[in-house]
Amino acid sequence: MNTRQMVKEETKDRQVMEMADAHCHLDLMSDTKADLPKWLDQGVRTIITNGVDTKSNVKSVELTDGRHIFAMLGIDPEHALTTEEELEFNIKMIKHNHSKINGIGEIGLDYGHVKEKVPIVQQKMVFGRFLDLAADLRLPVSVHSRNALDDVLQMIEDRGLDAVHIHFFEGSVQQAKEIEKKGYMISVPPLHSSKRSKVIKEVAIDNIMPESDAPAVGSSPMEVYKSIEIVAEAKRIDLKKAADILTQNTKKFFRIKESKLMRY
Repeated sequence: MNTRQMVKEETKDRQVMEMADAHCHLDLMSDTKADLPKWLDQGVRTIITNGVDTKSNVKSVELTDGRHIFAMLGIDPEHALTTEEELEFNIKMIKHNHSKINGIGEIGLDYGHVKEKVPIVQQKMVFGRFLDLAADLRLPVSVHSRNALDDVLQMIEDRGLDAVHIHFFEGSVQQAKEIEKKGYMISVPPLHSSKRSKVIKEVAIDNIMPESDAPAVGSSPMEVYKSIEIVAEAKRIDLKKAADILTQNTKKFFRIKESKLMRY
């Protein structure tokens, strides 16, 4: 089989598999509405887009169609150095749309390079405000955690949240097992890693979702195909079976059922 035939067969396989992207940033992509039909044709039928600041939250509202694209709204650690007025605007936007959005995210803590730009105390304040909001509204959260998982989990546990997604998981097997025990979810990006493969092998597949993190990592939501391949390989299961399970996990976690019309 030549290269062209291999690509054709791979594309055919993608078309028969329904896939879901548990975490991306469509507001950062140039022409989402024009690209969406292509993604749908390739089998990516459910896409969760995350806001990270005021501008991207508003854009996420605009992009959501309630059928294939679903929004999470939040402020991530990198943008946590914000004014109280702007923070309240975003909180108000989430409250106004709480029955129509699919959760709060991207939020979290980053003790890597971000702490040089945004002090940890400020990150914790903003993260805490959104966790409190999630608890009040009973919404799922998508969490960014870099070198901060112990603090992240403690702040979540303090508020008694149970619908928790740690996106782009890069912790240890021990930390992953703790997350699994709490009933939380982790997501796998389209990047091979021996450390992450060990985690996937040890964690129940029911606690795993695929993500593209496009355009930061994957080029588009179609990159979840690679994430699913990584899980299937680590779990030693059929690719189609992995896609089916991970897609259902994603839909179940984000409570995707009926069409949702957005406003802000």
